[in-house]
Amino acid sequence: MASEFKLLDIYEQNLNFLIGAGASYGFLPTLALEAKDEIGNKYTFETLAKKYESNEQATKLLFMLYYQECIRDGLPKVFSSIPPNPNRPPEQESVVHEYKRFLSNLINVLNRQKPSERRANIFTTNYDNCFETATEELLSERAAKFIVNDGSVGFQKRTFHTSNFNHRVVNKGAFDRHDTLLPQVNLLHAHGSVHWEQGQSDNEINLNYGQSSYIIIFDQNELDIIRAFKGLLYDSTKSLSDIEDFLGSCDFSNLRLDYFWDKYTSIPIVNPTKWKFHETLFEEAYYQILRHLSYELERPNSVLITFGFSFADEHLLSLIRRALSNPSLTMYVSCFNNDELMSMQDKFKDYSNVGYICSEEGDLDFKHFNDAKFTLDKYERKSVGQDSIEPTPPSSLSSEVAPYGGEQ
Repeated sequence: MASEFKLLDIYEQNLNFLIGAGASYGFLPTLALEAKDEIGNKYTFETLAKKYESNEQATKLLFMLYYQECIRDGLPKVFSSIPPNPNRPPEQESVVHEYKRFLSNLINVLNRQKPSERRANIFTTNYDNCFETATEELLSERAAKFIVNDGSVGFQKRTFHTSNFNHRVVNKGAFDRHDTLLPQVNLLHAHGSVHWEQGQSDNEINLNYGQSSYIIIFDQNELDIIRAFKGLLYDSTKSLSDIEDFLGSCDFSNLRLDYFWDKYTSIPIVNPTKWKFHETLFEEAYYQILRHLSYELERPNSVLITFGFSFADEHLLSLIRRALSNPSLTMYVSCFNNDELMSMQDKFKDYSNVGYICSEEGDLDFKHFNDAKFTLDKYERKSVGQDSIEPTPPSSLSSEVAPYGGEQ
């Protein structure tokens, strides 16, 4: 059964997105490493952390590098909300720009839905604040009216709970002559968030969008060891034996391992090897978000679009496979290249309601996804009604999507 990803076919359905690290490439690195294991496969932070899970010193050193490379630059910072931001490096500025384009495209789509709908859910496993930053800048530009619901309520102190995702904002007009639901995007961090903090009470999570409480400063000795370890793991000529030699010769007395671990484990995020939080409160929030994802995928006429997500998270993979038993659910998996396409086809070979978004023009990065796949720019719009959209000739519209469960 062949299928093509056409925005006009799905824009009125229950829209859900699963966004992974591939969308933030350039802002933060992915979990991929270059050093190889015994059979020549490249390690990732996930696979290497699992290998050294019983080696406490190696584990803590690895997570020092992981924090330095994959978390630190994604922590909340007080930036100017007027783009372009002079405080951001150009490569990070371009990533935030693509997040803004994605959100803008999504708001355009929601504005074409029925007035009683106009809602979408974004589930992200990323630890960075790209969605929050992009939202802040779009709102400051006043380019569109929309709401991003992060699950919190409050003023000076914002408190998080998943029940808040059911809230909607209505624009009633100056004299209450009309009720219009504003387009709303629910933003759910499926692996936790660097914005979450323990509240004053035991069952309260606060959101902090100011200076982060999770900044860890390494001294010069620690930075030297971390940089040397990074040079090894990001070198494609290095193997397991090189890693073993490095760890065997490393002077761990120059590392404040316990100090780091105490600070690091206070961050309410899911680690690559630990599918639980260290605090019951955050663990409960994490599972409530997974339940919310499961519920949304069980709804009639639902769509899940993934981008930059590897499905290495076994919990999410199992949850989505169960949800695919819903015959009215369609999932579209964005594949960066042909290798990823084949990997995803193998993961979902038993499901006929899975399609694969690919590119015949090269790698499918976030920019190309925004340019050619998830956009209304290629469609003619007529002002005959709020939901009236007519496409240009099909030959110029079709995204290159492999058949359900088949080869491209």
